[in-house]
Amino acid sequence: MKIKDILGKGRQRRFRGPRKPRQKQVGFHKKMKGLLDSDLQEEDKNTHLDHAEELVFMQGSEGIKRVVGTFTKLLNTLDGQGGGDAITTKWDGSPAVFAGTDPEDGKFFVGTKGVFAKTPKLNKSPEDIETNHPDTTNKGEEVSKAGLRSKLNSSLEHLKDLGIEGVLQGDLLFTKGDLKQVNIEGKPHIAFKPNTITYVVPTDSKTAKEMMAADIGIVFHTSYEGNSMEEMKATFGFDSSKLRPSKNVWFTDARIKDVTGQVQLSKENSAKIRSAIKELSSMSVDANTFKALNQKIGGIELVNAIKAHANAPIRSGQALEQDADKFAQDFLTSLEAKFDDAVAKLKTGPEGKAGQAKLAAKSEVSEIINNNKTQIADMYRAYLKTEAVKMMFQKKMRNIKAIDSFIEQPDGSFKVTDPEGFVIVDHIGRAMKIVDRLEFSAANFAPRD
Repeated sequence: MKIKDILGKGRQRRFRGPRKPRQKQVGFHKKMKGLLDSDLQEEDKNTHLDHAEELVFMQGSEGIKRVVGTFTKLLNTLDGQGGGDAITTKWDGSPAVFAGTDPEDGKFFVGTKGVFAKTPKLNKSPEDIETNHPDTTNKGEEVSKAGLRSKLNSSLEHLKDLGIEGVLQGDLLFTKGDLKQVNIEGKPHIAFKPNTITYVVPTDSKTAKEMMAADIGIVFHTSYEGNSMEEMKATFGFDSSKLRPSKNVWFTDARIKDVTGQVQLSKENSAKIRSAIKELSSMSVDANTFKALNQKIGGIELVNAIKAHANAPIRSGQALEQDADKFAQDFLTSLEAKFDDAVAKLKTGPEGKAGQAKLAAKSEVSEIINNNKTQIADMYRAYLKTEAVKMMFQKKMRNIKAIDSFIEQPDGSFKVTDPEGFVIVDHIGRAMKIVDRLEFSAANFAPRD
């Protein structure tokens, strides 16, 4: 993609007040209640996106069908056939910023994911930012939030100039003072590192000059509509050309307009991916097993627990477990250990009422897992196959870049890296992540201030 193609410039639009919410879309942020017999769920807030492979755990056979449909259309797009779902780049920005108009009073606000809390943290003034984002403590040590407050103040001051209608969500890339001068292959560049990835732009480019003149840089990807913050519904793939230009704000959106020439997909590659998708389509999740896992026992939500168990190697930078039967057994062992730890921490121990309840829950969970161990192993095999197909796409799509990206090395040098990943948005607004988790997710799981 050419750098000029990602610049968000466009006509001026005036705010017309709250708009009527669009038809409810599908989503996966709300907790599932009962067995999903449809892939139509209420769209909620984009405070979390699931990885493609996690949909096997979250939605069972329906999740597999959804992934197969998305992967098939993505392959058709990369094959040059067109008609696929929208492809957006996953930028490695931080923090996530929400900005727009509070439909309750018409006032402009900015915020983090707390804007959708039970008591929304909407920052409409510098005083609100001080109140809503105070310093915290972690293990007795004070954690300063001064940097976050500074970025929110800059967002509050400048993002209102863009003429935002409704509410937008974006990833902050830089604020004044974050841009640094670096040399890449002997040529001067400006660089900024909002999170894990360092982005660089040639100093003599139009984009670099616009960035250096700006007070803030942001990439928008999601819009919201609703008559209240509680009713807000997300639409992925926001088009930043709808915004009013401002010299103080460098902005873009995450949409990939054209993959022509950026993805080299041979007939052999295409056939290999299509064969893998076909194999995935033949897999399924036992309905009774999915229903059994879709419950909370003894304070543990089993679906979230199996996701966490699958993610555990990624968190430590290890490869995924390839033995599905071992995964199922280890999952049971880890759950039993959690209950044992919980009982050990009780003052009354296993003999008390709370301890007896925990042991009863442990027994119930053990019975469920043991009775469904074979089916859980099959579920995990579908997870692994989805991960494998996803990585086939990731490797072929790595040349799709908006801005060159690097990982800064301990010695101060820069190593070229692929984009963090992509988000695929279907025609009814559902989104799933296509990310090389071993490279990026492990770093993102690391503790941060």
